[in-house]
Parts: sequence; C-alpha cells; structure tokens
Amino acid sequence: MPLEGPQSNPRLGEGAAAVLLDLALLLLGLVLVVGIADLGSQMAVSFHPSERQAQVELHPSLLPYYAARSCLRMFIGLAISLVIAITLGSVTSRSPLAERLILPMVDVLQSVPVLGFLAVSVPFFLRLFPGHLLGLEAAALFAIVTSQVWNLIFCYHQSLNTISVELREASQVMGLTGWQRLTRLELPASAIPLVWNGMMSFAGGWFFVTQSEAISVNNTDYILPGLGSYVASAIAQQRLDQVVLALLTMLAMIVLIDQLFWRPLVAWSEQFRLDPSPAATPTSSWFLDILAGSAGLRRLTGLITLASGGLRRRLNLWTAPTEPTTTQRGLVLTPEAIDRGVLLAGGMALALLLQRCIQQVGLTEVLTVLGLGLLTFARAMAVVGISTLVFLPLAATIGLRPRLASLLQPLILMLASLPANLLFPFFTVLFLATGTPLWLGCVPLMAMGAQWYVLFNATAGACAIPSDLREMAHVFQLRGWQKWRRFLLPAMFSTWITGAITACGAAWNASIVAELVTWGPHRLRTAGLGSYIAEASAQGQSSRLLLGLVVMALLVVSTNRLLWRPLYHYGAERYGA
Repeated sequence: MPLEGPQSNPRLGEGAAAVLLDLALLLLGLVLVVGIADLGSQMAVSFHPSERQAQVELHPSLLPYYAARSCLRMFIGLAISLVIAITLGSVTSRSPLAERLILPMVDVLQSVPVLGFLAVSVPFFLRLFPGHLLGLEAAALFAIVTSQVWNLIFCYHQSLNTISVELREASQVMGLTGWQRLTRLELPASAIPLVWNGMMSFAGGWFFVTQSEAISVNNTDYILPGLGSYVASAIAQQRLDQVVLALLTMLAMIVLIDQLFWRPLVAWSEQFRLDPSPAATPTSSWFLDILAGSAGLRRLTGLITLASGGLRRRLNLWTAPTEPTTTQRGLVLTPEAIDRGVLLAGGMALALLLQRCIQQVGLTEVLTVLGLGLLTFARAMAVVGISTLVFLPLAATIGLRPRLASLLQPLILMLASLPANLLFPFFTVLFLATGTPLWLGCVPLMAMGAQWYVLFNATAGACAIPSDLREMAHVFQLRGWQKWRRFLLPAMFSTWITGAITACGAAWNASIVAELVTWGPHRLRTAGLGSYIAEASAQGQSSRLLLGLVVMALLVVSTNRLLWRPLYHYGAERYGA
C-alpha cells in the first residue's frame, strides 16, 4: 500500500486566501490614503499671482501625477455637489415655498456658463486664500461643482417627489426622525437615480476640470498641475504626440474609475430597487464581489457602525418629530402668488442688469451681442437636432435589447467621460489643413460634449418600455414609420426631452471653447456669443463679460420656458400613464 502524503485542509487554504485578500485591501487603502494626503498637501503650497508661473513639463512620466491631481479635484467636487444636492433637494421637497423659490434660482444658475463663473471666482478665491495655491484650487473646484450640482439637485428633488404616499405615511406612523427618514427612506429611494445621474455629472465634469486647470482671466494666465494644463501646454508647443499621450492616460483613468468606483456603486445600488420585479440584466462587479468577500472589511464596517452610534443618537434627538402647533396664520402665500413674485423679481433683476450693460457698453453693443446670441442659439439647436437624428434610432436599438445594452453602456459611458476639449486639437489641425471655416466646424465641436445626453436619456426611456407593450408591438407587426409614430416616439418622448434640455445646456457651455480655438500661433475664431464671452474673460473686460453672461442666461432660460417646458408638459399629458 503506497504511503500517502499529508492531505491539504480546504478550510486552511480558504483562510489563507481570506487573510491575503484582507492584506491586499489594507495595502490598497493605505496607498490611497497616503496618496490623497500627499496630493492634498500640494494644494496649499505658496502661490503669488504676481509671480510668473512655470509651464507644465511635458514629460510622459509626469502624466500619472497630473492625472491623479485632476482625479482628486473631480472626486472632491462630486462630494461637495452631493452634499449640496441632498440638502437643497430635501428642503425643496419638504417646503412648497422653498420649492417655488429655490428651483427657479437653480434653473437660472445652471443657464450661466460654467467657464463664465471662473472670471468672478478666480479673483475672489485668490483674495480669500492669499499666498496659497489653495485659492486657485478652490476656483477650479467651484467650476467643477457648478458643472455637476444642478443636475444632481433636480435628480434628488424629483426622486423624493416620486416616493409613494404609502411609504411616506408608513414613516410617519413609525415615528421616524428626520435623520432616520433621510437614511432609511429618502436616500435608499433615490440611490439608483443618484448613482446614474452622478455618473453623467461626473462625466460632464471632466470637460470643466481640464478647462479650469489652464485659464486666462484679466490678462493673466493661471495654471494648475493636471491633464488640462498638460494639454494646454502641448497645444501651445504644437506637440500633437503629447496630446495623444494625455488622451490615452485619460482613457485609462476613466476605465479604472469605472471598474473600481462607478460599476460597484451601480451594482450595490440595485438592492434599493423599489420595483418588486428584479432588473432584467442585473449589474455585476468583480471589485464589489471582492469587497463583499473580505471579512476584515466587514469587521471594520461593524466597528465604524458601533463607534458612530452616539452621533446617530444625537442626530435622532435633534431631528425628532415635533407635535404640530395650531398657530394663527397671517398672510397665506398661494403657489400662483409665489410664482408671480419670482417672475417679477427675476424681471426686475434682468431689467437692472440690462440697464447697467447699456450704460457701460451702449445700446448698439447690447443689440450686437443679442445677435451673436442668436447665432450660438442656432448652433445649439443644430447640435440637438443632429444628435437626435443620429442617436435616437441607436437608443431604440440598444434599449430594446437588454443584452446589447449591458455590453454597450460601459463603452458609451467611457466615450461620454472623455473631455471633448482634449479632442479639439485634432479637429483644429484638421480644420487648418482642409481650410474648414470654424462657423461650420464649431458645430461638431459643440456636439462632442452634448450628444451623449440625448443618447443616455433616450436609451433609458427605451429600456423602461414595459414588456407587454413590446409584445403588443410585435403582435401587431408594427414596422417603419408606423412603429416609430405609435410605439417608440410616445414611449421615448419624455426622456428625449430631458436629454435634449441637458444637451442644449451643454452645447451653450461648450460654445465658449468651440467658437475660439488655438493651435500654437494659429487662432481660429467665429462670430458667436461663446467667443465673445471667452475674449471678454481673457481680456478682463468685466462689463462685456457681464453682458455676455446675461444674454446667455436670458436665451437659455427663455428656451427652457418657451420651448422645452411646453414640450415636456405636452409629452406628460399626451403620452403619460
């Protein structure tokens, strides 16, 4: 009988693997904390605007460092945006008065171009943090937040408004405190839309973080270490190879963030789905599976929960429900009265701003800028129209095929996350080589940062079509235009309107950098409101900058009120459930 060697213990092998997994996660966490601390310390180094800043070094070995600096700004901006969105969304959902006052202000603020904020925010933050680079970093973070927060505010507000009456009544019967209602009802109910809209806001924020790292304000150039300033230096030196390297680095970083952050969040958020039927194609995440299998991480989570028990008890005491008191009311404001007051206040503010602009630059200049605004408006509407014609059929194809949607959505998200301004140098070289005028070429430049909103929202509408309607369309053998008119367009109309509104706003923002592009000593410019604002900001012409921002806000708000909102109400009344 042959001798047998010692048999391996399966439990021992599993225990060793679990220990190795915990050690690997611990090492990853330490590296992340040390890296964030190191990058954060470099945000507060000494800086004086009067001193000439050194140009960004174009050595490829520095690209990971620049990518890390840009990535840190993005995540800090996302955290600030989420706090603001949850705070304002909670306030507006609980108070009709706050809803009538705050949401119109948010509507106006999101119409102001993000890059227009930099002309005001850079001098302010430099005075707020004198002698420190933190002032310039704060200005860049301000630009990132203003590019992300408006979408998240509307998303969270809409999510709270769609919570069923039964769940709200159940929370009241159970006597939940404000903190418990937030953590056990409101945040779980809005988890899925917050995650998906967070991805869209994060993707759009890359455009502005790269743009805010190399800006010209009041005839002064400001540079922050990052991928945006790296590309700006490569453009100034006409180094197309370095632009390609920055583009590849950005793609690698987007894939890494998607796999380690967004995809685990999407998979985790599906546990909060209120629909009793499970998702047709549940999202999987290998990194989330690794985190779920870590015993050390579970122990750490338990310790954090135990340590935060005292804080939770205090928050519950501070937000405990109070008994309603019967007080004699004076003047009662109706929603119509609030709307009229907001409209009157907005009209008076607009009239005062226009009067100031006329006094400073003259009526002729104001009329000229209005004409430039109509040119840019036509380009923005062309972007929406072209994006609709190209991506609406693609969205229907993807949305009606769940397996195809699960395969293509990560790829589309990666393309949407790629900052359009990193591709501008290639198009500028093409325009110079072919002699393409910028009045025509700026339309695809504007579309590169705006088209994805149409595709994402229309795809979401197609994915949400109930299976019985799909089967009915198949039974009746709907084909061609009849299928679109009676089945697809009614089902996708509301989500397309949402995408068109967002795409139009993104096109307005992109016009500031699309109507004025450079490549080394070459400078291409076309008449439009975007190039007018860009030149006024770079030359420090505050009166013309104010005029450009007022006209752009006026046109965007007017378009939302006179075109998009009636279309949205039409879709809700005509095709709503």
